[in-house]
Formats: sequence, structure tokens, C-alpha cells
Amino acid sequence: MIAMQENNENEESDDKSVIKFGGNSVELPSADHLFSSPSRPIQVFSFVAILIGGLCGGLIGYAFTDLQCSEGCSDLAGISAIIGSLIGAGGVGVVSVLVLRAVTEWRTKNGGDSK
Repeated sequence: MIAMQENNENEESDDKSVIKFGGNSVELPSADHLFSSPSRPIQVFSFVAILIGGLCGGLIGYAFTDLQCSEGCSDLAGISAIIGSLIGAGGVGVVSVLVLRAVTEWRTKNGGDSK
């Protein structure tokens, strides 16, 4: 009799999305799809923006060091360009990830992939 009740409880929980944690149970709404990624053009634009940010950061790092050196600082200017590129690309990358997440959340809340 107890085994029969357990089977009935399992069958009911299969029909609904119920999560049991401890003694509490929570019924979740059904989701059509959990994640919708941003469109391909938006992803490409984001990638290009990261590349441009890295290029600009490298140019700024190179120019900043080159203006301060008077003789033969090509190694130091190159290192500054690499560091500037990494910082520029990293900053733009963080902003683009936040924008892509916001676009995804906005589309999900509006209920569709209308472009």
C-alpha cells in the first residue's frame, strides 16, 4: 500500500514541474525554451567591437610610451602596446557580454525573438 502511494506521487510529479527540497515543494511554470541566444549579427558586431577596442588600446599604449621616451624604447613601447591591447579588449569584452545578456533577457521577457 505504501509503495503504491509512492508510485502515484511519482506519476503526479512527472506531469507537473515540481521541485521538492526538504519538506517543501515548489511548482515551477513550464518553459518553452530556457535560453535564446542573441542573433548572429549581434554576436559578430560584438566580436568586431572587441577587436577595435583592443586595437585602440594598443595604439594608445604605444603612443603613450613613445611620447615619453626619447631614444630607442621600441621594446618598452611594444610591451605597452600589448598591455594596452589587453586592457582595451578586456574592457570592451566585459561591456559587450553585459549588453548581450541584457538583449537576451529583454527578448525573453517580451516573449519572442522579434527582431
